[in-house]
Amino acid sequence: MGTAGEPFLFDLPLPGLTLEAGGRLERHHVRGWCWGPEEDAAAVRARRPLSRVVPTVLVVHALTGDARAGGPEGWWGPLIGPGRVLDPQRVRVLCFNLLGSCYGTSGPGDADFPVEADATPATVTSWDQARSLLLALDALGVGELALCTGGSLGAMVALCLAALAPERVERLAPIAGAVQASAWVVGFNHVAREVLRLDPGFPYDVRCALPVARQLAMLTYRAEPGLEARQGRRLLEGWSPQTPYRIGTYLQHQGEKLVRRFDGRSYLALLRAMDHHDLARPPPLPGPGESWRHGPTWGLGRVQAHVLSVGIDTDALFLPHHMAQLAAELRALGRTAEEAVLVSPHGHDAFLIEWEQMAAVLARALPKELRP
Repeated sequence: MGTAGEPFLFDLPLPGLTLEAGGRLERHHVRGWCWGPEEDAAAVRARRPLSRVVPTVLVVHALTGDARAGGPEGWWGPLIGPGRVLDPQRVRVLCFNLLGSCYGTSGPGDADFPVEADATPATVTSWDQARSLLLALDALGVGELALCTGGSLGAMVALCLAALAPERVERLAPIAGAVQASAWVVGFNHVAREVLRLDPGFPYDVRCALPVARQLAMLTYRAEPGLEARQGRRLLEGWSPQTPYRIGTYLQHQGEKLVRRFDGRSYLALLRAMDHHDLARPPPLPGPGESWRHGPTWGLGRVQAHVLSVGIDTDALFLPHHMAQLAAELRALGRTAEEAVLVSPHGHDAFLIEWEQMAAVLARALPKELRP
């Protein structure tokens, strides 16, 4: 492929987008991240199409992630880079900040982002987020993906993208997601929203309640064995009625970290996107500038890619049987679908922790000619 360049961030103005629920983004913009051939940066700056000779891997981030999938601050840093499973000397790796987030893509932090009647952010769905990604790929001239992968909400959006444009996705690796959000997932998200509603600043400023909502979420992202091993029933110091347990201070720390780096309105929007995820519900008709085609039926049957469905054995949020069921349903439809399971004490977040297992999973997900 030639010499790999350095990873870089970029911004793309995109065609306006009418959301599934009816809101309209007139100034639709997306922030992306790329690591691939050294000529990619110049092409993006000049608004020239990226080379289609280079195989492209699209990575989709989870709920509060951003576009920086690799590099020094990358949330998948151990998996992306020279000599790693997603090697920019063999493939181009792209990641975009999801619609509704707060890291450079159109979201509730924008003054012109539409709002609901109760002043909460306009509803964004996983279909909308996948449509935004396809418009970004179109703007870069990327027609086909050798692999599309992501975890949690990223898995949901990856599935939607593969259903919207089945001819553009060769291989698909959703991790710890589902074909539709279960009542279990929606229930946890409902409680998180109820917590946010108690904030006196709701919906504009929920910095008081957001750390508590995050603490609840962290308990769904982790599993009992991992928390027992890392935190246990240990106290910060000798016992007294006032001495906090380490698990409590750990959760408080996680909540404080999020409120420093994330926007509460985006948190509301992204929770809704996860709730409304349902591959069987038809998306809206394509709007101006959109290249995907609407079909007569919807659901997993739209997906044509070779699928590696990845579950996590201790996942208490997206239970592992959802991913096994996804693969079984695809095989029943005549598709090529395999299963993999991450074995971890850490629960849902294992796809952000178990680097050796994740490297093996992604190697298996890649086309054979692109594997390490």
